Amino acid sequence: MIKRFALLTFILLTPLCHAAVLSGEAYGPTREEARKNALATLAESLVVEIKSEFKSEQTSDGYTDASKRVHTTSDLPLLGTDFTVIDKKGEYYCTVLMNSDRALPLYRKELARLATDIEALNKRQKKQKKTASRYRTLTELLAAVEQFDKHNTVAVMLGGKAARSPVAAASVRSEILSIESVAPTLDIAADVLTRDLPATSYMVQAPLPAGSSQATAFSRIMRDKIAGRVRATEKKQPSSSYLKGSYEIGKSGITLAYRAVDYRGETVASRVVRLAPSAYRNIAYRPASVDFDQLLHEGYVRSNDFRAELNTNQGKDSLLFQPGQTIELFAKLNAPGYFYIVSHNTSTAQSYLLELNDAPGKRAFVRYVNADDANRWISLGEFEVSPPFGTENLQLVASSRDLAGKLPVTAYDDDTGLYIVQAATVKDAVIKTRGLKPKRKKGVKSAEATLSFTTMAK
Repeated sequence: MIKRFALLTFILLTPLCHAAVLSGEAYGPTREEARKNALATLAESLVVEIKSEFKSEQTSDGYTDASKRVHTTSDLPLLGTDFTVIDKKGEYYCTVLMNSDRALPLYRKELARLATDIEALNKRQKKQKKTASRYRTLTELLAAVEQFDKHNTVAVMLGGKAARSPVAAASVRSEILSIESVAPTLDIAADVLTRDLPATSYMVQAPLPAGSSQATAFSRIMRDKIAGRVRATEKKQPSSSYLKGSYEIGKSGITLAYRAVDYRGETVASRVVRLAPSAYRNIAYRPASVDFDQLLHEGYVRSNDFRAELNTNQGKDSLLFQPGQTIELFAKLNAPGYFYIVSHNTSTAQSYLLELNDAPGKRAFVRYVNADDANRWISLGEFEVSPPFGTENLQLVASSRDLAGKLPVTAYDDDTGLYIVQAATVKDAVIKTRGLKPKRKKGVKSAEATLSFTTMAK
């Protein structure tokens, strides 16, 4: 039985208490591309405001879901936006604005509609006698509740009051798991997760452990099995749909969830399955460095007046690469400034400065972004995945002030050809690098961005 449950949401940052305008700016070869790129920048701006959300949900049968959920730009529903597109001789420049006074009523209206849908689906599943029919309705209900939660999060950040979902997501997941038998093999789990998905092509992402951005061997195997059961594509397109996964490690097994997200950020389907421990015996499934992960990605404050971003040709979420694939790295500042990048490899326990140009001395590690290149993605080069494999964690430090005199102390390593940061551990290297960042004061702006990806043998 699904009971009504008050969803507890704790927002780490204070919601906007007054009318606010969030903006995004971007270039594109066509009007449509410029609009989509500007929307992605606006979504990133909103992520800065939201940062993260904590949920704790429990059902009558004791199933608990208490995990950190980080919203990604492709997940956020953006309502009430205004566009201005300018033709700049061969390319287009777009500015998109979201005014909270205009947008908030639209979110309230959508929340009311979703709440009505949730009530109707919940009533339907209670009346259904056939297990197969009830299961399908429950998966629809789960997708609707997840959509409600995402809209509610944005509405709260725009200054609205937190709305209460008629049904908690954890309760729905618990009901689904009570119907679906525990999967004895990974193949059966993949069958369950891809059953009756909308017929379209998907970029399939590796499922990540809750609270971590590090892919595991279990992540790779499940991603490949899921991709083999849908129309999968590796080429990212503005209209791409995604299959995004995550899993929680419990005493009785792993609970693995996948959701189908369309190009508008809407969750169109959601699936969940529990695997028996025997299904993943001898497969590495625990992330190796949770403490480091949290320090790197959560240990700094972001601001919208001076922003830095990191990305790859495959996006920035759930990144897992294998031999033969090519990774291209990109960086972007929203205003003129300087930046450098430290890579922290938790597998080799080394941190090193990335060489960003051919200049002599310290200038080789510092890149300057002029006014013409602000709000544009700048390629930092591409490389082919090869051994040694592991998890690379990039930490970009940016400032409106020249950073050549603010680099961490390094020593050149003859064996690797890298400039190794002098620190006791990779955690110490993150802290030292962050400590060198110029303090924000009048006339000086600073920012930070992080990105993690895992490389793994086939």
